[in-house]
Amino acid sequence: MNSLANQRLLRFLWRDLVGSGTLRTLWVFCACLFLGILLIAASSGLLRMVEDGMSARQQAVFGGDLIFSQRQPLSQQEQDWLTANADVSRLIELRTMLGTEDDEFTVVELQSVDDQYPLYGSVELAPAMPLAEAVSRSQEGQWGAVFDPVLATTHGLEVGQKVYVGSLELELRAAIVEQPDRSLTATTRGPPLLIDEGALLASGLIGPMSLVDYDYRVRTDTAVDDLRRQFRAAFPASTVEIRTLADRSELISRRLDQVASVLLLIGLTTLFIGGLGVANSIAAWIATKRATLATLQALGARQAQITLVFVGQVLLLALLSSAAGALVGSALAWLASGLLANALPLAHTAQSLLLPALLATAFGVLAALTFALPNLGRTLAADPVRLLRGDTADVALLSSGFRRATVSLILGTLATMLLLVPEPLVAVVFLAVVGVLVLVLEGLMRGLRSAAKALPRWRVVRRGFAMKIAAANLHRPGNSLRPMLLSLGSALTLLTAAGLVILTTTASLNETVPERAPALVFYDIPAAQRDTFADTLRESPGFERSSLAPLVLGRLTHVNNEPLLERGGEVAEEANDEHKLSYRADGVDNTRVERGEWWPDDYSGPPLVAFEDREADQSGLQVGDKLTFSIRGKQVEATLSAIYSQARFETQFWLEGVFSAGVLDPFITRYVGSAHFSAEQELAAIRSLAERFPNVVTIRTAVLLENARNMLRGAGLAVGLVGVVSLLASLLVMSSVIAATTQRRVYETAIMHAVGARHGALQSALLLEYILMALILTVFASAAGCAIAWAVLVFWLKLPLDGLLTNGLVIAAAGSVLCLTGGALWLISNLRPSPANLLRRGA
Repeated sequence: MNSLANQRLLRFLWRDLVGSGTLRTLWVFCACLFLGILLIAASSGLLRMVEDGMSARQQAVFGGDLIFSQRQPLSQQEQDWLTANADVSRLIELRTMLGTEDDEFTVVELQSVDDQYPLYGSVELAPAMPLAEAVSRSQEGQWGAVFDPVLATTHGLEVGQKVYVGSLELELRAAIVEQPDRSLTATTRGPPLLIDEGALLASGLIGPMSLVDYDYRVRTDTAVDDLRRQFRAAFPASTVEIRTLADRSELISRRLDQVASVLLLIGLTTLFIGGLGVANSIAAWIATKRATLATLQALGARQAQITLVFVGQVLLLALLSSAAGALVGSALAWLASGLLANALPLAHTAQSLLLPALLATAFGVLAALTFALPNLGRTLAADPVRLLRGDTADVALLSSGFRRATVSLILGTLATMLLLVPEPLVAVVFLAVVGVLVLVLEGLMRGLRSAAKALPRWRVVRRGFAMKIAAANLHRPGNSLRPMLLSLGSALTLLTAAGLVILTTTASLNETVPERAPALVFYDIPAAQRDTFADTLRESPGFERSSLAPLVLGRLTHVNNEPLLERGGEVAEEANDEHKLSYRADGVDNTRVERGEWWPDDYSGPPLVAFEDREADQSGLQVGDKLTFSIRGKQVEATLSAIYSQARFETQFWLEGVFSAGVLDPFITRYVGSAHFSAEQELAAIRSLAERFPNVVTIRTAVLLENARNMLRGAGLAVGLVGVVSLLASLLVMSSVIAATTQRRVYETAIMHAVGARHGALQSALLLEYILMALILTVFASAAGCAIAWAVLVFWLKLPLDGLLTNGLVIAAAGSVLCLTGGALWLISNLRPSPANLLRRGA
């Protein structure tokens, strides 16, 4: 009998869910879940595709199992040892200028290849031919080369064309279709040009002062850690840097996890904002079911049966909405993977998307039930009389079992979030920020309610009926200020902060940076050519000013006489990293002292050094430490006088250390520099310098700035889309708040209109209420958004803050007025002047 009754009850409520308009009541519930889960599924799915792609092709992307790197060739004994113990491929890399027959010049990453290259994967060319044939020397003595397709796009290079590097003429025989170990930074360092090692030696670009990277890629059946340990034991004095596949994979995975965590937090924030919409839409839906619930209880339906059915309805809708969001998010990740296939090693398979989609769906269901359960519990616990009166706000939860279920759902939601976010610390910080936001919000609510209660004491408010009603609506129980502030305030804060960062960065790239940035920057000027190069610059048409500074490579080995290698962990790795060292020079880099102070310009005492803040923090350095550097086999000691930061968009060389005058003189072999030219003479200067100094790398900052602008436009579009999605979620929340309070407002309006209040006065009260709310939202969003943007611009991008507060107020005010005006107009349109009509709708 019980089974039959349950079946009938379930059938009745299923028909009620599908046929009575309930789905229309819960559309905000479904839309909020859909948007949040869409972003989460897209971010986590794309991350999984990248991780799977990296895992499947990691040896090919890395180039081997180990890489032995240094600035000069390994000794013959070291090379013989490697060859005897593993398969070895030597890759020589250096940046240089490539010239065409039309006297056009561009920067390329010149890479020599040998017969063993590549150890893993294969190089595909168009037209198809073996790599060895494409780079070989012809019978006529002509060396060949293969080029990256970026050069075909940017400079119109074609197969069969002649190009020049150094003193060598090359024939372009094929374009690269697939290069397994193509660097992810090739677009900034220069697209690769592959040639034979013999051609590189014949180019004249390699000499004692050349800045060259020698990479020995190793393929071995021996455990990589054992091989590295054996090499160190055989050659204890060697300073070669040895990187393993595991080291590279760990670094890349950490970077990917950080990026993915940020993307996922955007989805979680949207879902958090939408959670209020879930709660409010549940409240609006359950309000339409009070008569049904009261009738079922009066007819003898058990609480367990009613609870099971209504929770089941929410569960079903949550599952469908979350699954739809996960499906669309996975489809977006699939499309994005196709667009990024040329830049990242992606696993373009549906299998990689399955687990993220399932986790996102589970998270959506758990989050929906967590937000919905309190309203359901209070309503289901009410007796028929309270249900008919609509008085359920202060009803306790249904039972201890219901409370345990709520706690379990919260814990399940948190656990699923930790599984979704790759960096657990990021998830913990997110939860802490949400907790702080709620606490701040509660304090703000109390203050605003107290202020709203005090408003009627003002003479201007006391005399106005509409103003008194508006003030009362802001502080009485069940008002919409809290959900409006939390949802719209959060979205507008995100939108304001993102808008300020994009506006400030764009203005800096278009105005401030171009005014201060040099026209050209130079790398690898041999010390023997410094004076001649400087004279050539001064004699060039359009020349305005220039600055040259030495570039010396060295390693930080000791801090306060303690070897870095003994500290272990990441600090020990710093002992193997080469640092770019120089003197202070205007126009080389834009630096600002963060700790300590610069030495006087006429300083002539013991050696002093200033260090870049990121490197200093990684090594745990403090002002006053005694540092020891190894430079070309000699020890140099200096006292750390200052720790400086560098302007992100105005920095070209990223010097890690700057010494006081004279310290680096014995080690100077090359210079770097910059020059200001009139805009119309930049290209002519590049051609002239490249012809006379083919070994010097010359780069136009206009090209770098344009690349930065392109990246910024892409980032701005992405941030804008995220902001729009969050704002859309907030609008859905606002509509849910309005929907949840419409019935009460209609009823109250009917009573007030029936006792003599004019409909125009009631409309004015509503408009004043929303104007006050818009003011509060504007202040809240602009203050929080400006604070976030200030932190990003000052501590990360290091950009000026002109007009930050004004722009923040404009963005926040525009957003709040736009959103709340639409809500107020929609609500007013539902308040008809006919008392009979209002009473019928409010009943």
